[in-house]
Amino acid sequence: MMRLKSLGWAVTTCAVLGCGSGQPSGPAPSEAQDVLGTGRAAASRGPKKIVEPPTAAPSACTALYSSPQALAALSQAVVDPGLRADGATRTLILSFNTEEALAPALQTLSGLLGLPLGDTLGRLTSLPMVVVKAPVTPFLLELLRAQLQPLGLLSIYEDRPLEYFLDESVAYIGADTARAAFQADGTGIGVGVIDSGIDGTHGDFPNLARNVKIVASPVSGLPLGGALYLDTPNSDLTSGHGTHCASTIAGSGARSGGKYQGVAPGATLIGVGAGDALSVLYSVQGFDFLLHPDVRETHNLRVISNSWGTSGRFAPFHPIAIASKRAYDLGVIVVFAAGNEGPDADTLNPYSASPCVISVAAGTAKDTMGALNPLVSQDLPGALADFSSRGVPGDALHHPDITLPGVNIVAARATTGLPAVVPPYLGLDGLHPEPFYSSISGTSMATPHLAGVIALMLEVNPSLTMDGVLAALTSTAKPMHVTQADGSSRQLEVWEAGAGYADAYAAVRVASETAGTRYTTETTALPGWTGTVGTSIILPVLDVTLLAAEHNHSLAVPAGASALRVGTDWGNPALDLDLYVYGPNGELVASSANGTSTGEAVSIPNPAAGTWRVQLKGFLNTRTQYTGTAAVDRLVPLP
Repeated sequence: MMRLKSLGWAVTTCAVLGCGSGQPSGPAPSEAQDVLGTGRAAASRGPKKIVEPPTAAPSACTALYSSPQALAALSQAVVDPGLRADGATRTLILSFNTEEALAPALQTLSGLLGLPLGDTLGRLTSLPMVVVKAPVTPFLLELLRAQLQPLGLLSIYEDRPLEYFLDESVAYIGADTARAAFQADGTGIGVGVIDSGIDGTHGDFPNLARNVKIVASPVSGLPLGGALYLDTPNSDLTSGHGTHCASTIAGSGARSGGKYQGVAPGATLIGVGAGDALSVLYSVQGFDFLLHPDVRETHNLRVISNSWGTSGRFAPFHPIAIASKRAYDLGVIVVFAAGNEGPDADTLNPYSASPCVISVAAGTAKDTMGALNPLVSQDLPGALADFSSRGVPGDALHHPDITLPGVNIVAARATTGLPAVVPPYLGLDGLHPEPFYSSISGTSMATPHLAGVIALMLEVNPSLTMDGVLAALTSTAKPMHVTQADGSSRQLEVWEAGAGYADAYAAVRVASETAGTRYTTETTALPGWTGTVGTSIILPVLDVTLLAAEHNHSLAVPAGASALRVGTDWGNPALDLDLYVYGPNGELVASSANGTSTGEAVSIPNPAAGTWRVQLKGFLNTRTQYTGTAAVDRLVPLP
């Protein structure tokens, strides 16, 4: 039996950003500012088809669904290759090219098969899908194809059961710098979370606008029009997985005095709880609820976070892939966890392989230290997590797009129901429990980090499409390296870690520079420098910091800067050098200590004017020369 797995319990200019075909769903930008090139005129054309003839310059998503193979599905619907036509009663999801086919399809099926509506026959409201519960035989499949193909039937898939696969992680990707520098916290951006649910009683979710539990499917025996979703204060009574993910996106951190704040604490959350009984049907019902105009338009839904998946190859006409395509067409950015089946190749979550979504790998951050002994590192900061699923070398689709923190992530712990048995976070020393938070690892944890970053990007530039967001993320990502068995180092490839480690500040900065935003950024380069870090001596003692060789450099930072950016480069990933930046009063303000890299970089929000000290320390290095760069950004409001 194939299962969908939780992916989380593994303890600039338009030219730069690209112009996709997905249409933002919030307040329509002016035609001059419309990154899409469609604007309000597109909405007047009615529901968009899933499969359409190719356009002049299609995005990767649009190109896939206008390819000859996609057009062929209009004449020969795709049938789930794992579907057994053995006479057993199964729930089937029939996907069509447009919503306009649903009414005649229901009429045909009701008359042809005698299926009662609301019992063994139903439909979704925002997605072009019909649900049928019936004995599956070869005759039934041929009948469905023959009768429904003229209506635009695209595929027939079986509903299958699925299984569910912060403080320093937010700073590590520069999200705190982005929030301060661009005065953005995700306000006005709706983020949907399809997961086990959200514990709205926790205290960290003041911006939880809707919190629903899926209580039935269209074929659960309810009368037509019966309630399928139940609004409830706490929809996460089974695992706590969704609460943790939602907290990483937009948690206030109130229960920790702001320490464990999410990436975009001002964003609006819309939770859809599927419980632990997640299935293909419940997943598309989650999309169906979020994409309904009453939800999508009311709450300006722009992002959907999905920390679940399965194994196998990407199938473009699978119901979840079609739901992702419809979200893309509506300007809603879908993010999927890459999976926790690494480190082998070809282990990627197939739902994340769609060119209509962004696939998220998991990396380590600063707080990846042993819980009982903070001097023992479990993973090097900035490394790709061993469990993070890899794609296929050279494959255009099967690869992660970007890497974000997913190891030992501290976020909200559901405190009622079964999730209360999840142990609380004990602190780095294992002696200071925090009852409202837990520490979990997985690409499930990396995915909501990205959802929050996208909310920040969309606040400063609401007209961005998924393609624009992805271009900004990949063009600013930091290369990642790995140390091999022979001691040599190499840069990770796209099939392993995507474009690299996300830099939230840089991505938001690129988004803000796109025409039509509230600000423009003026950058002033400070004088660069070179330095030499002497040979460090490593002995088996606890306090290795006393043995580090170092080089110091002074920077004069002017007043009025919104951000200070400092970077160093030495070119050899086999050498371990770490960057520390001290403020005018001598206090440590920022640091970067990636394990295997060719350089380090930090971004500091609203730096005080004065003389700053940049220090580079070496730990595992011969005498090493490096170059240093620094720049200050100043945010200038547009007239």
